[in-house]
Amino acid sequence: MPEAISLDFVGMIVSALLTIMVLSYLIGDNPLFRVATHIFVGVAAGYAGAVAWDSVIRPNIVSPIVTNGLGGLLDLDLLIPLILIVMLLFKLSPVTAKLGSLPMAVLVGVGAAVVVGGAITGTLIPQSRAAMLSFRMPEAPVDLGASPLEHILNVLILVLGTVSSLVYFQFSSLPSKISSEPAERILAILRTTGRVFIAVAFGARYAGALMAAIIALAERFQFLGGIVTDLLGSF
Repeated sequence: MPEAISLDFVGMIVSALLTIMVLSYLIGDNPLFRVATHIFVGVAAGYAGAVAWDSVIRPNIVSPIVTNGLGGLLDLDLLIPLILIVMLLFKLSPVTAKLGSLPMAVLVGVGAAVVVGGAITGTLIPQSRAAMLSFRMPEAPVDLGASPLEHILNVLILVLGTVSSLVYFQFSSLPSKISSEPAERILAILRTTGRVFIAVAFGARYAGALMAAIIALAERFQFLGGIVTDLLGSF
């Protein structure tokens, strides 16, 4: 039990020192802050490397070779990833860097496909469906949560914000057949409105991020105050 208590105490002191080193950036860039950032980056890189070894490299590459010998390399499921890994190592030298372009292209392509697919199936389609469902008036007054007029106003604001934001990112000119001064004026008004909606959205996200940072900062100060109180109480 004393050893456990001493380890907890050491961990608490190290956490407090790292917190102070990071907060020292408030007075400007300094060696303490740089040391703390190097420690955090190094620990994150080491953890990522350990996870990659334990979850990907060892079970999928090393274990099959140890189990089946070098004959296991004839398996295409193992041979192709191994070739790509070796080609990726060529990126370490400027002379052979071109040989590593293929695995980098595969990584970027697969990553982009995963991100775009996730954005479409996890964000775009659900939000579009939710936007369409918002046009439906609730059947029961209890489910309404607001008066019918308020519901209609919310729907109109939703439609206006969506359309104007999309028009804001329209950079091509209208075809000559439909191009006219009233149409251009309407598009200009929609672009301005879309800019307002986008500014409000970014402002809300920035406010949320700022509030999260303030809460984290307050928690760190509370943590340091608790440590000082514990140290003073132990004497």
